[in-house]
Amino acid sequence: MNQTAPVSPWNALALERWPAVTIPVHDHGGRYFFDEEEAARAVDFFPTFLRHLTGEFAGQPFDLLDWQRELLVRPLFGWKRASDGLRRFRKVFIVIGKKNGKSACISGLGLYLLHCDREPGAEIVAAAADREQAGIVFNEARDMNAASRRLAARSETYRRAIVVPETRSSFKVVSSEVKGRHGPNIHALLFDEFHTQPNRDLYDTLSKGIAARRQPIVVLITTAGDDQDSVCYEEYEYAKRVMSGLIEDETYLPVIFEAKEGDDWRDPRIWAKANPSLGVTVKRDYLEAECRAAQAEPRKQGAFKRLHLNIWTRTNEVWIPIEWWKDCPSLPGPESLVKRPVAGGLDLSSTTDLTAFVLVFRLPESRLEGEKVPTVQAVEFDAAGAPVKKVLSINYDLAVLPFLWMPEERLHERSKEDGVDYGVWVREGHLRTTPGSVVDYDFIFRTIVDELAPRYRVKEIGYDPWNALQFALQLEKAGLQPVEVRQGPKTLSTSCKVLHALTRARRVHHDGNRAMSWCVSNAAVKEDENENIRPVKANPKRRIDGVVATVTALSRLMVLPSGPASPYATRGVRTV
Repeated sequence: MNQTAPVSPWNALALERWPAVTIPVHDHGGRYFFDEEEAARAVDFFPTFLRHLTGEFAGQPFDLLDWQRELLVRPLFGWKRASDGLRRFRKVFIVIGKKNGKSACISGLGLYLLHCDREPGAEIVAAAADREQAGIVFNEARDMNAASRRLAARSETYRRAIVVPETRSSFKVVSSEVKGRHGPNIHALLFDEFHTQPNRDLYDTLSKGIAARRQPIVVLITTAGDDQDSVCYEEYEYAKRVMSGLIEDETYLPVIFEAKEGDDWRDPRIWAKANPSLGVTVKRDYLEAECRAAQAEPRKQGAFKRLHLNIWTRTNEVWIPIEWWKDCPSLPGPESLVKRPVAGGLDLSSTTDLTAFVLVFRLPESRLEGEKVPTVQAVEFDAAGAPVKKVLSINYDLAVLPFLWMPEERLHERSKEDGVDYGVWVREGHLRTTPGSVVDYDFIFRTIVDELAPRYRVKEIGYDPWNALQFALQLEKAGLQPVEVRQGPKTLSTSCKVLHALTRARRVHHDGNRAMSWCVSNAAVKEDENENIRPVKANPKRRIDGVVATVTALSRLMVLPSGPASPYATRGVRTV
């Protein structure tokens, strides 16, 4: 990039206000020009037509924050190509801390592109990793559109789409969970929380849909993540090379608010680097509380750095220290277990991972008098889709009884690859085998139905619907109650946090199964923007199937009738 070319007056002010956040923007010898009238038109749309609907700004005009105005809206709509007057920037990549107003901003941006971009048949798509996250942007846009008399008068609103009949334009929502991919005629693609994309499939599919448009735009907005092999990190590295001048891309606009790896994350002076809305949408006392929590619990440090300082990390921190697990008490006798509420959790595999079926029982609490009651913070969603935090007290113990299988003919091969002697575990009774080189589902089915369910009076079994639907139908025919439990953070978070809290308090009773202990030592957690967590592998070559089956079972146990002792008897957990 020609760093000596004259910088536009707009960009000079932005670079002075937010150094190292974006690129110097030049006209490249007259190939581009800045259209002040168009930039102002886009900025004025927000307070003229839109109102904030929730929180402390509810009812007030949507006046753009400084960074939203100067780093996104003005450059995106102001810079034009001299040759044809069309938009210069075709992709914007924004990295910014949590709670800085990013989702609301792209909701309004989508409405501007829908109503005011002069594109016949414009198709605006809000996308994210799952329906709930994608819905945050779209639902806010839908509600702001409905609250605007003039916008509502020219549009029709549906559950997952806003349509402007006059121009045949639409604003829709899609996610990675959508099986049938979206059509190839997209005018604007708005990706929220891009770091949560599990792979590049949805992004590649939707990105290919913009080729037929005159001036399409892709807006990727995100916090940092913990997967440095992801499509988001790939985009982040590209954006950093554009910012450094190693790559010259005149159509690419990077905006990256981040602290540096060596910065003291506990220093409040550092927080402004990733939080341009500090003091407005991001309250200083909120960050102070989050920072104190991260200092008190090392597991939360990575999340604080990622979500609030945009420092990329890796998911390699062990979630439950194996010392906690080994220090937990032994199981009570079988005659005690059969009298307690119980749920099963199933995690099937084919050849590589272990197959796990875990029974989790609720026991009377063993907390000593005067000992602190363990609590967890759960996140539920209100009718408007907004996250609501609740603190739940845990007044019971758990008993965890695992059963794990591996194909018999794979033991030697898997032992060499995984670095553990599965054969010893089989001989000691910690691991079971199924005949052949792949998991024999019928063998496991008969074990559950004929041996375990009758012995422990099991009725309800949670399962991952991804590869166990047929197995679940068989369980149902056998008189059991299989319940679909999706393996996402919003579904498993509360049960993960309960298991962690009770293990830390040494109130999880288990039988010392070595294969299960190995699964515990291999488990890390991945956190989303609402502090929901789910188990992941700390090392790709290790197995965590016993842990996955445990939290799946626990998610069901927490909603089973339990009498007056359990806090979940009346509160419930509605994420399953």
